Amino acid sequence: MMCVFRKAPGPDGVTPACLKTCADQLAFIFSQIFNRSLELCEVPPCFKRSTIIPIPKKPKITGLNDYRPVALTSVVMKSFERLVLAYLKNITGPLLDPLQFAY
Repeated sequence: MMCVFRKAPGPDGVTPACLKTCADQLAFIFSQIFNRSLELCEVPPCFKRSTIIPIPKKPKITGLNDYRPVALTSVVMKSFERLVLAYLKNITGPLLDPLQFAY
């Protein structure tokens, strides 16, 4: 999993650099959380939160339409999503068209 060290943290304050640096210490607890989440078919509410940051589209701002929203989501949740995606790709193999992006 690639970590960009300049990425902003999500609402939980966890950065990719923190996950990478503390991977050995965090692996057990996150594997417990992820496995429990899969067993219950439920994502913890703290992983679903996001912080919306308005980013100006152009230098001169005249109204709300001059901003675009950027959602900062949990780095931990993104890691979990990547693990699930890798697992699904592994078990489906060539059954899915590589150009299929939904359903």
